[in-house]
Amino acid sequence: MLWAGPSSFSPADTVPDPGDPLHLAYVMAWDAHQLVRQPWALFDSNSFHPYPRSLTFADHLTPEAVLVAPVNWTTGNPVLAYNVAVVLALAMSALAMFALVRRVTGRADAAFLAGLAYAFTSFTRHELPRVHVLHVQWWPLALLFLLRFADRGRRRDAALFAAMTALQALSGSYYLAYTLLMLPVWLGGAYLGVKRLPGRRDTLVLALALGCAALVVLPFLLPYLAQFRAMGIEKDLVDGADLLAYVDPEPESVLWRVPRLGVARELPHFVGFVAAACALAGALRLTRRRFAGEGHALAWIALATGLGALLLSLGPTIRVAGAPWATGPYAWLHRLVPPARGMASPERIGVLVTLATAALVGLGVAALQTRLPQAARIAVTGVLAVLLPLEHWTPSRRPAQVPAGRHVPSVYAALDAETGPVAELPLYPHPARKLWAAYPYFSTRHWRRVPIGRTSFYPPAHDLLAWSLRDFPAEPSLTLLDRLGVHAIVVHPHVWAVDERRVGLAALEAEPRLQLQQSFEDVVPARYAAFGLGQERLYRLTPGPPATPPCAPVDAIDPSGWTMSGSGEDDPERARDRNLRTAWRTDIPQKPGDRLEVHLATPDTVSAVALSLGYPFDEFPRNLVLMTYDVSAQRTVDDERGGASPQRADDEEAGGWERVAYADGPEERWSTIDALLTHPRDAQLVLRIPPRRVRAVRVMVGLREQDLSWPRWRVPEVTLFRDCR
Repeated sequence: MLWAGPSSFSPADTVPDPGDPLHLAYVMAWDAHQLVRQPWALFDSNSFHPYPRSLTFADHLTPEAVLVAPVNWTTGNPVLAYNVAVVLALAMSALAMFALVRRVTGRADAAFLAGLAYAFTSFTRHELPRVHVLHVQWWPLALLFLLRFADRGRRRDAALFAAMTALQALSGSYYLAYTLLMLPVWLGGAYLGVKRLPGRRDTLVLALALGCAALVVLPFLLPYLAQFRAMGIEKDLVDGADLLAYVDPEPESVLWRVPRLGVARELPHFVGFVAAACALAGALRLTRRRFAGEGHALAWIALATGLGALLLSLGPTIRVAGAPWATGPYAWLHRLVPPARGMASPERIGVLVTLATAALVGLGVAALQTRLPQAARIAVTGVLAVLLPLEHWTPSRRPAQVPAGRHVPSVYAALDAETGPVAELPLYPHPARKLWAAYPYFSTRHWRRVPIGRTSFYPPAHDLLAWSLRDFPAEPSLTLLDRLGVHAIVVHPHVWAVDERRVGLAALEAEPRLQLQQSFEDVVPARYAAFGLGQERLYRLTPGPPATPPCAPVDAIDPSGWTMSGSGEDDPERARDRNLRTAWRTDIPQKPGDRLEVHLATPDTVSAVALSLGYPFDEFPRNLVLMTYDVSAQRTVDDERGGASPQRADDEEAGGWERVAYADGPEERWSTIDALLTHPRDAQLVLRIPPRRVRAVRVMVGLREQDLSWPRWRVPEVTLFRDCR
């Protein structure tokens, strides 16, 4: 309870932050809702309308959801269920490691300390907002039953080993990948410990058990494979942890006031100086051949797992104190194993270093305790029981309080009486994107489909739709909602800033397509002010005229003679190599003035400029401006220079560049959204203009506001068309 605080002290309405915890609370609530109604349609969640299989945009959390399903069924409070799941994760992880080490060493004191070293670390303290990351209890249990099977050969142990392996694989997509990576190591280490090879019977029993586990996991895996294939998700190769991160305490550490090493890392990897010393003692006992049987096997498994996970967590390039040393094995994994390209960060496999360290802590402490008198054993256990978690303790951060129970606005109860998708507007400002998790969270009160939310991998059309809804209730936003079949709209007036609220409400009153259905007078307590709730209004959107598709670009100009230029970190030539896996990109975040230019070999007529999209789909330009360098402008410049022909059309001082208005109405925006919905791999942002003869084209981020939360701008391919029909 203390480790999970302060959320665990007020579990009914408090979470570590309003982002991931609310999203994961929603997922577990959806699982509990659907498993007793239509379990075969588990992945067809009500989030991210109109996408099918929308649960595949994040981990399905089925094992975690089943554990706390009674909480969701009896209380209807996803926040309470989330906090119960966090406490269960910590307790069960500690107990699982206790059971493993107790089995191997026969010592309860060593097993108790190993459990503390596994469950209460800098990693788990940091990952309290991500409950599925904390559920690592199945790995120690899998090792326990594997060691028992290698020792005795009982089919029951093989079945339990396979079951625990399947549960860990189902607890998160990363854990599925890590389990598959380490399975050969664990099988080999188990039989190395008993100093024999598995016989024919053992092999058949294990194969049958693991085959059954695979049949259980496969139905959960196939929807993800289908979704990822359709979207073309392929993560870039990113850096891993610095090697020194494993000995670098958190800056807020209450125990270790040591100079910071200042190494870059996404996650805390500090294993603990006390834990490292105990683990080293366990490793040294192995080198001196002081273990036998299952202890010998566990020591080898822990060493191999820890070393392998450590090297992989360092990413494609092994860095020490920021300096590159060598190519890491993760680079080969990313290149040779396609599923590895769907993983965002190599650092997360460092969780297996924690598993290995805890097992070695148990072995090392057990070896020490056998040589001490009883009083000394009690004293050592007491001191280590304090130091092992304390060296990872950091002060709690301010949690988020979330409306739950009777404090949920009554508009959601009204929505329960109807069907069809619903949108909640205005959207929270982009810097408050974490609050987007509130949309699916509140949908647990009515289970109607919602288009906007928070997840791990955002659907292709999601961010462009959200960007287009910023001008609600202007016409483009209403047309997009209409085309998506969203005709019920909940308006939260207090999400608007005070100076915007009066204008927004007046625009609602003046919009003939919005019919007020009901007003609510809820007053939400001040502690929930961040969500902007209270005095909601429910509107009905009247359907508009049928869609009229804009013109389709035809007659693409051959790019072979183009010259490319632009800002950003990548070669602009990537935007014309006709390879969608390469792209020109700006720095992060994109900023006003970022640009990409196409200089034609000879003047040509341009009627449309198409910028291909692609994963990551949020990396589109904000406030896009189109400029052309026309042939007539070129002649003017030539005349002013006495007939001299410049090599590049970039003389802005001579007035050659002209801003061109492109069609950006409701139909054009819907055309892009529709392309992202139906064929995201080939989707393009098309800028349609009156035909004009040009020497060069420039697309750039406009001179409006800049937001540090914006992503980069990415263009895999640019295509110019002579005509648009």
